[in-house]
Amino acid sequence: MGLIGDAVGAVSAKLGELICSRRVLVPNGKTKRSFPGRVVGHFQRVGPNPWDSYQFVSEAGGRIEVLPGVKVQVDPKEPSFRMRARGKVVVVELEPTDADHANTGEPGQVREALLDDYVERFEQKAGIGAAAFIAKTLRN
Repeated sequence: MGLIGDAVGAVSAKLGELICSRRVLVPNGKTKRSFPGRVVGHFQRVGPNPWDSYQFVSEAGGRIEVLPGVKVQVDPKEPSFRMRARGKVVVVELEPTDADHANTGEPGQVREALLDDYVERFEQKAGIGAAAFIAKTLRN
């Protein structure tokens, strides 16, 4: 998912709009080390089926210790990310623990410094489309 897709997903989540089940968690990073965070909400399915859309539900979920090696979806504008925890996809805000990150500049600079320290970003590999998958299966 590109930058525009990330931005649309972030705005939709903040507005409480429905999000396609395939877009709830699209990892684009992996945590480098352990650090504390604060759960600010989770995604809840609006129907009984696994393919039904999800909606963001705001909550004060308390502190969470994020372990190294966890795949996350980094928010394009906020110092937060999505990850699987407690049996659901939660939104976690980074909580800087040291003075190096405490209001040392513009909000965007603080966000980038936090993410550089805690998250190793990567791009998802594009998959093949449905038509190509069917054609490949029929050839074999």
